[in-house]
Amino acid sequence: MQWLVDQMTLMPTALLLVCMAIGTALLAVVIATLARIWLFDRLTDPSEVRGTVADVVHGSLLAFIVFVLAHVLTDVRANLGHADDQALHEASVVRRLDRELKAVGDTDAQSARVLLRGYVTSAVTDEWKTLSTADPDLSPTTEDALTAFVGATRRVIAKHEDSASSIRMLLDRLEEARQGRFENATKTVPAVFWWVISLFMLAAMAMNGRYPGSWKGNFIIAMHMGAIGMVVALIINLDEPFRGVSGISPAPLAKSLGIVVPR
Repeated sequence: MQWLVDQMTLMPTALLLVCMAIGTALLAVVIATLARIWLFDRLTDPSEVRGTVADVVHGSLLAFIVFVLAHVLTDVRANLGHADDQALHEASVVRRLDRELKAVGDTDAQSARVLLRGYVTSAVTDEWKTLSTADPDLSPTTEDALTAFVGATRRVIAKHEDSASSIRMLLDRLEEARQGRFENATKTVPAVFWWVISLFMLAAMAMNGRYPGSWKGNFIIAMHMGAIGMVVALIINLDEPFRGVSGISPAPLAKSLGIVVPR
């Protein structure tokens, strides 16, 4: 299940929405038809599956699906927005840190600026890729670049007490921003959610077989479950902030030092 979700994450948004809507609609009609033929039409009293108890069960399944999907969609959208804001904040920290080192102006500060550029280059080229994998992680190469930059910056701080406070504060924020990127990349919908929501959707599709088969009834079932499928597609599309076509771009961080991001 998780493998399928990972593959769908890489699909273009429009294509994913259309495929999920059509796929869910067709699956709903097929399952409703099979449930009608194999189960509901064989009952001695068909009214039993169209009564109050069956309506309550069917309505409860659909209400649970809608409630959970709405809640999860809100969470993934909030996480994506938070990750995007943090990426812009990180770009601002880098720009300010470079400006502070430039103002110091000595040889150590210039060396630190070169290392800062190397760190940002590694972050937008290498670390963005490691964060966009199915198992996101921080890049060891970027970690080495950050370590070298921190060491050089601390030498600047030791020699320039007048700039030490602001540079130290920005350095702490830079490291916090990097850790924040990793935390946002790992805040994804757990695999068990997809199994649970799939089982509930299959049960709701089967309950649609309670009604007599007709092209109008099948069309309504298809529209209903297709709409739910589109919501699932939105969750998949927005679930991983650094992955897929909706993933956060490293461009703002690169532009903070005038680095060109390779496509």
